[in-house]
Amino acid sequence: MTGASGSDFEDSLGLLDCIVLSLGGMAGAAIFIFPGTTGQLVGSASIGAWFLAGILMLALGLCYAELTLAFPKAGSVAVFPFETLGPHPQVRAFASYLEGIGYTIGWILAITISALSIPDYLAVILPAAAGNPGVVALGAIGLATLSNLLGVGVTSRTNLLLTGVVLTILLLFLGVGASHVQLGHYEPLAVSGPMKFFAAVQVALTSYGAWTVIPSVVEEIENPSRTVPRAIVVSLVVTTLLYTALVALVHGVVPLSQFTAGNVAITAPLRVATELMGVAWLRSLLALSAISAIFTTMLVGILSAGRVLYALGENGTLPSMFSTTSTRFRVPWVGILGIGCVAAVLASVPSYFYQLLVVGAVVGTGIPYAINILSFLGLRYYRTDVSPDFRAPGGSALAVVSFAVLGIAMLGLSSTAVVWSAGTLVIVSGYYGVRYALNPDGITPRRSEEFP
Repeated sequence: MTGASGSDFEDSLGLLDCIVLSLGGMAGAAIFIFPGTTGQLVGSASIGAWFLAGILMLALGLCYAELTLAFPKAGSVAVFPFETLGPHPQVRAFASYLEGIGYTIGWILAITISALSIPDYLAVILPAAAGNPGVVALGAIGLATLSNLLGVGVTSRTNLLLTGVVLTILLLFLGVGASHVQLGHYEPLAVSGPMKFFAAVQVALTSYGAWTVIPSVVEEIENPSRTVPRAIVVSLVVTTLLYTALVALVHGVVPLSQFTAGNVAITAPLRVATELMGVAWLRSLLALSAISAIFTTMLVGILSAGRVLYALGENGTLPSMFSTTSTRFRVPWVGILGIGCVAAVLASVPSYFYQLLVVGAVVGTGIPYAINILSFLGLRYYRTDVSPDFRAPGGSALAVVSFAVLGIAMLGLSSTAVVWSAGTLVIVSGYYGVRYALNPDGITPRRSEEFP
């Protein structure tokens, strides 16, 4: 079904909707889990890693805002390379495919890890959940998938409610926890070298990634020229301050000695901090916040990745069925169902947490960002025919600095699980190679005119 504007989607999202979608996705499962991982890598220096990751994300967000308004298409994170990376159609097509599939892999792994973490927190409120973790995880994936199938309005309203709960409880957690901080827990400030620090930055980056839902749903946004840059900047600034404060509180309450392999502080650092505070009522509230946050991450992940698969279906790098939208609810139902099903399969056989984390951070986060930093440079260099309503301050210099920091961070993390990241890239690239070999004319540029 096509709307009056010629789009397959309904433009119903305002500024507040976009800010809350972004905040809801970011203030999700990652902040309840990944401070333990970064704490294990670099100790209390992870406070600086989370802050630096937020600054880097803000720079990336400004680049993406300009790209989004230059090419305001659903699933636009996969559209950018298709429109900007030089005059060769197949180079652009492959870059678009790698961007979109990497992005989707990152979200599927995030959804899977999120679903598997819900039973641990739900058991605090409902002890029976501890005995049925698989059922709880699959139920959560099913519910998040159904919400997305019912339309962007249902997903947005659900996310708004749950995000309000999450932010309220996290602010309460910060307020109560401030009096329990022990300055001695921050020493030493670092427990490893600079490469581990940048690895921690890359882990933290994965926690900020949900803001990309804004470019992905641009066709569903009212007045995108005004809304897109404002929503990206506001949500990233708020999240950076919140994350940095939460990580600082965790390290001020939890001794460095607890951030070791096998310790629960690695997988549930905020829960451990709450237990050490000795505030019984806060433990249940934090569990409620965690469940709400985890579910919003799943909602936003399916919403965003579903639109990216739609874009790949449109440009031919995936089968055209992915570009199908439902008549009634106007959502890309094939991609949404596919994401839900793959996440459910992975959730049914949980294992290799750290390796999946690395693949999600490198293949699902770092590489897609790197491709679209190049897309930003391509926009400035090749697409002088396009004049978006927003221009990122700093221009090419902003992109070059972002690319350098991102590259170092990816190198630091990917070196810890090279085979997993490399193997995933080989499989993903191999599929594209086979598809192109069988049907080279089926993958064509989105634009029909000659590239300038």
